Amino acid sequence: MAEGEDLRSNIFVDLSTELPKHWRGLGRKLSVTDSELDTIDEDYHGDVIEKCYQTLLKWNQKFAAPSLDDLADALCKIGRRDLVELVTPKVSPRRVESQHPTRLEESKQKLNQQLRTKYLRLTKQVQPIPFIKDKRSIDTVFTEVGLNYKPVGDNDTWQKLDSHHDILTKTIEQSRIQIIEGDPGYGKSMLSLQLVHDWCTCDPRSPLNNVDILIHLNLRQLGGTTSIYSAIAKCLLPLDSSIKESDVEQLLQNESIRTLILFDAYDEYPDKDKEGNFVSQILEENLLQHVRVILTTRSSCIPDGCDGLTGRIKLTGFDRRAREEYVRKVVTGGDEEATQKILTQFNTNSILADICQVPLFSVIYAHSAHETKINIDFRSVTEFFGYMVCCFHDHAQNKAHMKATAEELVKLQGFKGTHDELDELAYRSLSAKNQQQTWDKDLLLKELGNEFYDRHVDIGILVEEEILNRNYPKQPNPYTAEVRFFHKLFSEWYAAHHLVKRLRSSQSSLPENLVELMDPSDLQHVYRFACGLDPLAAPRVLDLLKKKEDCARFAVLCALEQKDKAADVLDTVRDLVSRDVCIKGDDSRLLQRTTIQLVELACQHGIPITCLYLERCFAKFDVTNSCIVLESDFRLANMRTVRILHLQEWPEEHEITIGELLGLLQTCDGLEELRLVSRWSSLPPSIPSEMIPPAVEKRNIHVQYDRLNGRVYRLSLEHGQWKIHVQGACKSLSKSLIHMGRSSGHQEWCLQELKMATEAGVGISYLILDGTFNTVTDNGQSIILTSGSTIPVLHTLQELGIQYTDINLEMLVGILSYVKECPQMTELRFCVDQMPSVVDPGLIPPQLKQRELKVRWMSRGGMWDILDLETGQWK
Repeated sequence: MAEGEDLRSNIFVDLSTELPKHWRGLGRKLSVTDSELDTIDEDYHGDVIEKCYQTLLKWNQKFAAPSLDDLADALCKIGRRDLVELVTPKVSPRRVESQHPTRLEESKQKLNQQLRTKYLRLTKQVQPIPFIKDKRSIDTVFTEVGLNYKPVGDNDTWQKLDSHHDILTKTIEQSRIQIIEGDPGYGKSMLSLQLVHDWCTCDPRSPLNNVDILIHLNLRQLGGTTSIYSAIAKCLLPLDSSIKESDVEQLLQNESIRTLILFDAYDEYPDKDKEGNFVSQILEENLLQHVRVILTTRSSCIPDGCDGLTGRIKLTGFDRRAREEYVRKVVTGGDEEATQKILTQFNTNSILADICQVPLFSVIYAHSAHETKINIDFRSVTEFFGYMVCCFHDHAQNKAHMKATAEELVKLQGFKGTHDELDELAYRSLSAKNQQQTWDKDLLLKELGNEFYDRHVDIGILVEEEILNRNYPKQPNPYTAEVRFFHKLFSEWYAAHHLVKRLRSSQSSLPENLVELMDPSDLQHVYRFACGLDPLAAPRVLDLLKKKEDCARFAVLCALEQKDKAADVLDTVRDLVSRDVCIKGDDSRLLQRTTIQLVELACQHGIPITCLYLERCFAKFDVTNSCIVLESDFRLANMRTVRILHLQEWPEEHEITIGELLGLLQTCDGLEELRLVSRWSSLPPSIPSEMIPPAVEKRNIHVQYDRLNGRVYRLSLEHGQWKIHVQGACKSLSKSLIHMGRSSGHQEWCLQELKMATEAGVGISYLILDGTFNTVTDNGQSIILTSGSTIPVLHTLQELGIQYTDINLEMLVGILSYVKECPQMTELRFCVDQMPSVVDPGLIPPQLKQRELKVRWMSRGGMWDILDLETGQWK
């Protein structure tokens, strides 16, 4: 028999207070569609508890009182098994299999002891750069990189984390699965090792202290392994371990044991494209549904099927503080004079500083500068990386001087410039359908030759690893030697040399589907290095990229890798700016700077820029210096050839002034259209016509402002007034909310829209006063806001919400009097801490009782109370 509606309602209320951040993910698992979730999101904006409650109601209505078993399953799938007990009183019993507690605990303790032994050895063998042979402990070299995370269910907003500990304290509670993404060299594997070290050492600052079992697997080593239990037994446990695969399986399947699996280097996982691999089974919740997972990968290689329930963390690299911390802590050992010499080089060479936002580059440069006292004005990543590779060779050669003969030194010098075999090997491995990351040592020795191989292992560009022999014990040796590049970027460096060679030889030597085999989004440095290595090959590389969709922004980086840019790349620049030129807030500093250089180059040579698109990166317009300032503090000035300027979202707290708006119209001599798109930020509601320069008015620039939910306005440069543009936009108010925040400019826009809807007789679905309510006039004819603005009686308003303003009895009575004058009002909501505990029924207008107005109040406790209009009591 179906559970009673009262019981369900109570369960929904309880869950809503516990799941404010998970409401969208839960809805998807309950088969509530995205369009239905979007409607809930708009109707109850700013009230996440109510969103969750309405989602549960939608599920209940949609499927005609479905079983609470399904709700319990959905909670498990979003990683909130802890809430199943709120549902389980009426859920059918579920069978749980487990070992005897004593045996289970013994197995867990033994497994943890062996894991910690393995991990501590692993974390004490860190090699910051290739030619530093002494191994270090991860905690002595680890430096916090920039970390941003995207809340579950939010497709747009990245928020900053303070440290790697926040990955677990702030984000893993939202989702069972966390993906840590980053471009090459951004420190994904170093971060993984630091997390492992925190667990092993029981770091009191780390939330990993709450994890019973931590499984850390480097996926690069697991090609051909079909079971996670087998992977653990083979890669993490000693050969003489008494723990069997079946023991590992029983431990991981036991839901009372808090287990975290850390998969490192998914982008290098040989079996990632094989259907049904064990990693995919875990991510898709076909295996170990209760286990939490952290997975690291390149940003270009996010696993398929990772929907809105997956948490996303992005590594943003080293800022100035992180570089300084690393140099002082790891490179100079606190020697302040040596530290300042290295930091001065970073701080006085802006391009070098941007390049060294990539932690690997920063680390390599810092150590090289400390050893060789270099100070070079690098102009591109190719110049930088090429110089670093030379430094590795020179470092090894300097060490060899004391014992090598003249003939041997000549041979060593030759290795620096001749590496065709390694070039071809790298190119072949990266252009294969399944990229090869490791090689058998004996086979590689035959291909490269002993002397060449030993030289590159000695330098550290090639690294030997002992891997458990998959054929053991059928073969006597339990371990086999495999070889890999120190970092995949080195593989891309050598592959780029071979690509250049093939580009210069003949077009027929290149496969037609090269950009599919070597995807630029995954292997961007192959193409960037190729352009920087050979200016004659660069045009061919850019032609290849044009065949690949969405490569225009990436082609900018490739084009500006060339030397003598202004003389050699104008045709490329002309082609690139004929399409949209985009700068995004989450772009690296190097990409932002490079794109700005492209814009400046086009403007200097009078090349028209079709559209400059600034997405979530605009900070302000500097009126004094007539330039756009980005949030990264980069500046754009004299953009005289830009035809369309498009600003997409800017900080909500920044209200663009009249001076800024006029400055934007005048900074581009050839501007034809200015388009501004923002959900919450605002523009001046009008511009005095006398302030509009005649030259701007004469050019008749198309100025458009896209507000929330399809409301589009155009600015008349003759009168300085905004006019609604999209036909029927006024009616969009009937399907959405108006959220009135504290910004005075935003309030003016909201008041205009309320007036417009009322005069047109269009229903206003929901008005939220977010900390802006002050009082109601004595006659109940208008609401007075904290800014002093007033909201007259809205005859078409359907729901009113008041948030973050404590309400006393006088306020409440005034609000009820105002609601009485709004004939279409059906619901009044309060999200406040303080509210009169009881209301004299005589003070409640009888019209509201007849209308059956619903009055709801949610306090800090997260529970909804409903006002009984007959008794004045909250229930």
